[in-house]
Amino acid sequence: MSFDLKIINKDLVLKNGQLRTVIDSEKLIQDILKICLTNVGSNQLQPGYGSFISRTLVGSPMHTSVLVQVAKSQLNSCLDNLKSLQERQVKSFQRVSADEQISAVLDISILRSVVDPRLFNVTIKAMTKGFKPISTVFNVSPI
Repeated sequence: MSFDLKIINKDLVLKNGQLRTVIDSEKLIQDILKICLTNVGSNQLQPGYGSFISRTLVGSPMHTSVLVQVAKSQLNSCLDNLKSLQERQVKSFQRVSADEQISAVLDISILRSVVDPRLFNVTIKAMTKGFKPISTVFNVSPI
């Protein structure tokens, strides 16, 4: 089973002076958030890692329905990339639990705020290979 350091609001989490870690579905949720919120090209060691979602949604003059379709497509590609990375981990004999791996993306919802049209709320629902449904929510905005 692999693990990652627990991150909340871009900060590492400490408990009793020790770094917290995440495993299983909690790790998968964090992996989804990291790949979706990382701009493609910002990781020099993996230039294809991340998504274009913030570049697509923020400041675009396109109609909301067009933006949403483009962003969903980009997120699906990004999540396919994550699945591919997970498969490489398994093939390299890393111990990766079934709940750390995406089996299927069930839904991607993107809603534009009626109060602030620069703000988009994204919800991703997926199923782990351990048959556990997961969900995560994040915002995309220029702020």
